[in-house]
Amino acid sequence: MVGEISSWFLILIIKNPLIIELGRATILSKIIWFLPVVFPFIFLLGSLVGKFLSRIIPVIFQIVRYGEIGVLNTFIDFGVLNLLSWNAGITSGKYIALFNTISFLCAATNSYYWNRFWTFPSRKSATSREFFRFLVITGVGWGINTGIVFGGTTYIAPFAGLSGGTWMNVIKLSAIIFSLIWNFSGYKFLVFKK
Repeated sequence: MVGEISSWFLILIIKNPLIIELGRATILSKIIWFLPVVFPFIFLLGSLVGKFLSRIIPVIFQIVRYGEIGVLNTFIDFGVLNLLSWNAGITSGKYIALFNTISFLCAATNSYYWNRFWTFPSRKSATSREFFRFLVITGVGWGINTGIVFGGTTYIAPFAGLSGGTWMNVIKLSAIIFSLIWNFSGYKFLVFKK
């Protein structure tokens, strides 16, 4: 299921006409519709490998699950940002901060539920304290993510003649890397600790 959902959000990114460079890649238009078939198998294979390796190092399966949910969250984050950017025709400025906040919140909500019940499952029911910790960690992650996206798209000109849509996605990727490190550490040691 994670692979299937991820594939559809990836299609939103690839179809964004503001990413001019992707429009030139004719091979993408031929393979794009295979993603919903291929991604579920890739994710299943990753889970099976993780399950096998967890016999040696138990935390590996949890890392694989976190990684798969991370991929899904990333595609939701990118997909919603690209959809909003595409519809508005905007790739920088104050509205990008708003679009990024919406996309980040969609991914963070998805993250909470998948990580709470699948990656870091707990036998005890969710508490308001746990959810508060999640909100604090996620809030700091949002600040990191949105600060990088806004600053990078608004104050740094695209390198090497990249289109505004491509530059927005390059900056978003760097923002996700920084917030991913923060979020994993916070979720693992503060929110979903056993």
